[in-house]
Amino acid sequence: MSDFDAALRGFAALGDEALARPWSWRGREMDVRYALYRTLEDAQEVHARVSAGPHPESRRILALAQRAFGDLCGLLAGLPADLLDRAPRAGEWPVRETLRHMLLIERRYAVQTRYALDRKDSEPVRIPEDQQPTATQTGVDGEISAILARIGEARAETNRWLGDVAVSAMTRPTIWAGHDVDVRFRLHRFAAHIVEHTIQCEKTLFALAWPSTEGRRIARHVAAAIGEVEGLGALADARQLEASLTERFASVKP
Repeated sequence: MSDFDAALRGFAALGDEALARPWSWRGREMDVRYALYRTLEDAQEVHARVSAGPHPESRRILALAQRAFGDLCGLLAGLPADLLDRAPRAGEWPVRETLRHMLLIERRYAVQTRYALDRKDSEPVRIPEDQQPTATQTGVDGEISAILARIGEARAETNRWLGDVAVSAMTRPTIWAGHDVDVRFRLHRFAAHIVEHTIQCEKTLFALAWPSTEGRRIARHVAAAIGEVEGLGALADARQLEASLTERFASVKP
């Protein structure tokens, strides 16, 4: 678990009383809650600067997926192991299985989109099945931090592969769910799929009566904002924002 993961987990665990404790900023007494909101403001300032620069359309689209992944990390930071494998109802997935599906589809979407960009016009539009990742290649063992790290690695690979697609290639034909679509459509699927299954995880945890603290609700926005900065390619800025959150958590721990 990284220091940022630990800080996100720590802030997410804080309820109303802990968030109301005093916290100093620029020599004035604020509260712990503002340590989170100040980091959100920092992330917004960085995003406003970074997003004003020239970015390929594909990078801007995938930044939305990285934002969605940040929200997922905020939702699940510190999830207890017993809830990770507990199904909300008979026949429904526990969180681990939902994350296994998310990791598999992240990889499949990336390979399918890359194939659409690289294939010769004489080759079939549909990628051969034997070129696609399979469920048996998608391990999600371990604690929640390890699983999210694996999804994060797959997301980083997607961003490297597909972050600089030429404008002329955005309309390359491909297939999704039996429908004729193009590369632009497929790129937008990354964020939508993460959002879809983040909501599924949220519903699962609600059914399991896992409370969502105010700290977690704010932390989700912070992690999402940092994710979008990272998705736009501003990796150094994203790491600095993570370091700021880590330092602030160290300053608020009782």
